[in-house]
Amino acid sequence: MRADYSQRPVVAGYDGSACSETALRLAVREAQLRYAPLVVTHAWQWPFAVPPSDPSVIETVRHSAEFVIGKGVTLASTLAPRLEVRSRLENGSPASVLLTEAAAEELIVLGTRGMGGFERLKVGSTAVQVAGHAPCPVILVSGPSSASGRIVVGVEDSPRNGKALAFALEEATLRRSGLLAVHAWRDGDESPREAAARFQRIVAPWCEKYPQVEVSTSFAERPAEEALLAASEGAALLVVGNRAHREPAGVSLGLVTQAVLHDALCPVAVVHQG
Repeated sequence: MRADYSQRPVVAGYDGSACSETALRLAVREAQLRYAPLVVTHAWQWPFAVPPSDPSVIETVRHSAEFVIGKGVTLASTLAPRLEVRSRLENGSPASVLLTEAAAEELIVLGTRGMGGFERLKVGSTAVQVAGHAPCPVILVSGPSSASGRIVVGVEDSPRNGKALAFALEEATLRRSGLLAVHAWRDGDESPREAAARFQRIVAPWCEKYPQVEVSTSFAERPAEEALLAASEGAALLVVGNRAHREPAGVSLGLVTQAVLHDALCPVAVVHQG
């Protein structure tokens, strides 16, 4: 399969860790589904505040980075020999490198954590920063995923919710899978019955727009994170919208998004709601 360079690329963040390798494998599949080029990206930098006394040490670090990205490109090319694979090696922090060209990219795929960090850390700072600030969808991967499972999407009470729904339906179309739309009722002014009816009205136009996708709905009278985590079991992908604009200053991800990233049983796609 030849990539269509009129398509925006799928980007895979790769640092040689097991988690990033799993993410790279998913990124290869996403690029194949879209007939899009794949860009394997790796960031390198001198890890200390004080520069080395011997400049050749910097070159050693850079050569090590070249080896890492070469390994990633080789893996991607082996998995999909006909896929056009590009490499992108830049000096800087992983988050800044991944975000530099995010506005021109179709999708970013990376592991929830990379090399280093605490053993019990489930979601690293790079994953949080990229998912919280990238204008394009970001898929975060922590472990192997089901290729045949359904797509799950969280549906919120927001006029900007359409971006998450659209991405989820497009993924379901590409994968030829079903979709489960989940909405959690919060105790408020309207009754559960009224909220459930409004939820169906939100989803209905999208079902008409994507008639090829079998869509089912789930209305839950419990916290959104609990409903989404339960639905993620056996799913191929969980899609959530990022509503960080409602969170305290300096927080890049909404509270529900943070919760599902830590405990979801499948890869999580974070879609910026704009």
